[in-house]
Amino acid sequence: MSLNHELVLKASKALLSYAEKKSSSEQNTNLFADDEEVVHLVISLKKISGKERHKPYRIPLRVPLYRETSSVCLITKGTEKTSVEALKELKVPQIKEVITVLQLKTEYKSYEARRQLVAMHDLFLTDDRVVNSLPEILGVKFFKTKKTPAPVNLLASDLEKEIKKALSCTYYRQGKGTCNAAKIGTTAMAAPELADNIQGAMDVIAKCVPKGWDNIQSVGIKTGKSLTLPIYNSLPNPPTIITTASAKTEAAPPKEESAKKTKKAETTTAAAASKPKQDKKQKKDSLPRPRTAAEKAQPKKRAAAAAV
Repeated sequence: MSLNHELVLKASKALLSYAEKKSSSEQNTNLFADDEEVVHLVISLKKISGKERHKPYRIPLRVPLYRETSSVCLITKGTEKTSVEALKELKVPQIKEVITVLQLKTEYKSYEARRQLVAMHDLFLTDDRVVNSLPEILGVKFFKTKKTPAPVNLLASDLEKEIKKALSCTYYRQGKGTCNAAKIGTTAMAAPELADNIQGAMDVIAKCVPKGWDNIQSVGIKTGKSLTLPIYNSLPNPPTIITTASAKTEAAPPKEESAKKTKKAETTTAAAASKPKQDKKQKKDSLPRPRTAAEKAQPKKRAAAAAV
């Protein structure tokens, strides 16, 4: 199963047209308004996922989301100057800053320092060996801005290729709720490019979701300033046609169950029939016994003896 490409393309054109009108109206009143917005793919599930996954799924995009002008920060585990310098010398123009975990704990310990760090970069990449320990170090601010660092293998033989591959992907994070989102493009893209990204990414995300398409309720696209445009909605199960034969089959209980019910009814009837007999016997036993002639004459003898 996959999305309807014509419907996805139509929704992409409508969203980009709305974003362009919104941007032009804002530029008339605000000279510092952003010309480009991020487009999110919103996936709603039918059932809540029991576990939250800190390590995101890597979703390849047909049209890369992060261009050469994008700003990427790389977080590394090592504290050696040689490894940090080697990462800085990589021929990847998107990487603007390389910091270590130790720097996060010391130089970016305050809330204001972390807030500025988040605002400076479009994406954060990190050594996959420390990805599980970062949520506690980074704090809530990174989660609110949806900029949780994505893992890369910094021990790969071709490190430049590994990082470029990470930059050509988006990342889908499975939370505890039923609604999740992933960056799928920008408003600077053409509608066919955005539609291709949505189509290709959704094919991969459906495999990451528990139970796949059967657990997906709806899919939509939106920007930070727009409503969600639906591109997929799960229909309810079709009604079943009940025939006369199937109705009789459903109405008639199985033989084993009917035999058990008959036996239970007979047992109940027998117990109810024997109960009145037991009650009569108990009532008869509880009645006073008639007195004999000797017992009747005994009080008279005692009275005569007392008179003497």
